[in-house]
Formats: sequence, structure tokens, C-alpha cells
Amino acid sequence: MPSFDAINYSLRASKSIQRQIVFDAVQLLREVMDLDSLVYVGFGSIWFTDFVLAHKVLRIDDMVSIECNDIGYSRAKFNAPYSTVRIERGLSTAILPRLFDDSSLAARPWMLWLDYDYEFDDSVRDDVRSVIENVPLNSILVMTFNGLDRKYGQKPGERTEHLRQLLGAVVPDDLQAASCKTGQMQGTLADLGLDFMKAIASDIARPGGFIPAFRILYRDSAPMVTIGGILPAKGAARGVKDLVNGTLWPARPARPITAPHLTMREAVVLQSKTRSRRSQPTIGNIRHSLRLCPDSRIGAKLEAARLIGDASFKKGIADS
Repeated sequence: MPSFDAINYSLRASKSIQRQIVFDAVQLLREVMDLDSLVYVGFGSIWFTDFVLAHKVLRIDDMVSIECNDIGYSRAKFNAPYSTVRIERGLSTAILPRLFDDSSLAARPWMLWLDYDYEFDDSVRDDVRSVIENVPLNSILVMTFNGLDRKYGQKPGERTEHLRQLLGAVVPDDLQAASCKTGQMQGTLADLGLDFMKAIASDIARPGGFIPAFRILYRDSAPMVTIGGILPAKGAARGVKDLVNGTLWPARPARPITAPHLTMREAVVLQSKTRSRRSQPTIGNIRHSLRLCPDSRIGAKLEAARLIGDASFKKGIADS
């Protein structure tokens, strides 16, 4: 069954917090990279939640959504939120190479969010390699995948061998089975995935390399992993490194994001408490967010998630 039949992506609280963190972080990148002509490429499904954020937060107009399900494609065409969203029917492994050859996209930076609803498998690995080898300079790659340990083998020892076959030399020979148990598997997958991305850029001597920038673990119905980084032009690499390795970079929270599912009404109130409609995610705003929740780099958004059980949150619902 297609995931859009089972999940309303706009109402998953942990996913929503993760999504806001990613887009706020990309907004900060505008301070060190030229992203004025940014193109957004992702899996919009029938909800297009990330596409709406890409337009509202980053002011992106040109967007491409990849949809492999025939019914999903028809529904996506109907539900596309903007006329500038282009829907491509097919698997990402087939569509991405076509986009790399599109002359209208070739000289512009991309933000790709490959938001898979399944585990990191051979097809995901091939997509990641294809993107890093072909995407234009100053592009941003973010990917999400299922981090449930059993997806990678029934026993921890089987999982270590599976990861070696999947990711190759970036998996250390001494990877312990304990690192692939419940509670550790998400972090292991995130770290190995980022190492894999960095290794691809190094192998092809990509100008500017790959700078790891996103590492977000979260859980709604399943443990999920979001990782990614920047593929800057050589001249922008130093500024990007300084930004993403600084203490104010929000996209590597120290703890997994876990929040209860929300009703539509609760989601509206939560959004109003996590972000002012007029605020922009500048360095100053991120600093303020971190002060609100000093024990976590998720900052104000994780704090807002905790408001769900707070009297202030309940009052907000009563007043809405």
C-alpha cells in the first residue's frame, strides 16, 4: 500500500519538527552561499508539505516532485499546490538522471530531499551516489529513511554484515553488533550514511567536496533517520564549514525527536507557538531558540513539542 494511503504527513509532530529544523537550517545557508535560483526536488506525494515550506520559507518557485505510483501520480497532479510544481512519474533511479540532463536546471543549485518511507537499500544507495556525482555546485542533499533495526537483518550480527555489503569500505571492520541493536541502530545508520556520502565526493574529487550538515533522528510510527550535507562550490566551502560546525547550527540535534501525533487543531496551535509568522531564521533567532532550551540543540522547536502536555498549550487550544 502506498504510504500516502496510510499517513497524513502534515499531522506527524516529530516529522513536522524535523522538517522545520531542516528548512530553518537551509535558510541560514543563504548567508554563506548563493541560493537565489534554488530548485527544489523531492517526493511530494499527495500532501506536498515540504514543497509548501520550500516555497514559503525559502521562496523557491521551481520544484520537481517524483512519484512512482500511478494513482499517486494522478492525485499529485491534482493536489500540486503551485503551478510551478512539475510532477515526474517514475522511480527516482530513472527520473534523477533525466533531471541532471535538463538544461533548465543544470546551472542552478538544487535542494534535494529524498524522503524515502523505507530502509536504506541498494536503490537508495544508487540515488545518493548519482546525486553526489552529478548535482550542480552549491546544492544541498537531504535524505530520510527508515532506521528500524529489523529492516537490516533479524540479528545484530547479520546487520553488521548487511551494512558492509551495502555501504562498503566506510563500515569499519570492528563495527560492534551492539551498535546495530535497538536504541543504537538509528545513530549507526546516520553516521555510516554520512561517511558514505563524504567518501563518494572524495572518490570523484568533487570541487568543494561534501560537507556533512544534517543528522536528525526522530520517531513517529517508526524510527527514522534524516541525514545530508552541502555540495558547495570550492569558494564557498570554508564559509559553509564554519557555519555548520558552529554551535548555532540547528540541524544536528543531540537527541532524537519524539512527539505525540497531533490533531489538525493541535497542529495549528503548535505551529503558532514554534514560529512567529513574521520571524526569519537568522543566526540571532537561532541563538534565542537555543536559550529557550539550552540542554538541546533542537532549541525552541523541541521545547514547543513539550508544550503539548503543558497547561499553556491546552489553553491555546481552548482559545483557538
